[in-house]
Amino acid sequence: MITRKLGLSVLILLLLAGIQCATRSAPELPRDILGIGIGMTRADAQKRLEEIALFERNERKNQQIWRLKDDSHYSHLAVGYDANNQVRYVTAFADKSKTQIPFSDIGNLSKAKTEIIKQHHTYIWEVPAADGAAAYFVNVYGDNPKFLTTYSLSKKLTPNKSEEDEEEED
Repeated sequence: MITRKLGLSVLILLLLAGIQCATRSAPELPRDILGIGIGMTRADAQKRLEEIALFERNERKNQQIWRLKDDSHYSHLAVGYDANNQVRYVTAFADKSKTQIPFSDIGNLSKAKTEIIKQHHTYIWEVPAADGAAAYFVNVYGDNPKFLTTYSLSKKLTPNKSEEDEEEED
């Protein structure tokens, strides 16, 4: 009788563990890269960037390049702002001499739009607007089938609005 109860208890535990493993999902899609997220004000982004990076240069209108001080994966961040001085994209550039990041660490690859063209691997996820946050895209690219080279979050543009409209200065 005790053996039967013990066997039943073990079976229930294994069943529960199996259910937990089956329902475990890939990591939740990121809302920010190193603390910089879509819609963040320029002032808040600048404050965070000054903590983790050194300003290198301005690029076209409202875009900046920052060299990371001490990150275990990335060498630089590019940040673009819209006409309202809010972050419209952030891109991290992997440093291949450091620990590489597998595509699957960012999100569930089976749920991404996939583009693979001769050594160019791109995975794109669309994240819907929720809890007051705007809709955005998560985009990872790599020239290696397993590891990313660039990793971006970008604001989903509204219909009839071009990227140029988004970055124009007031």
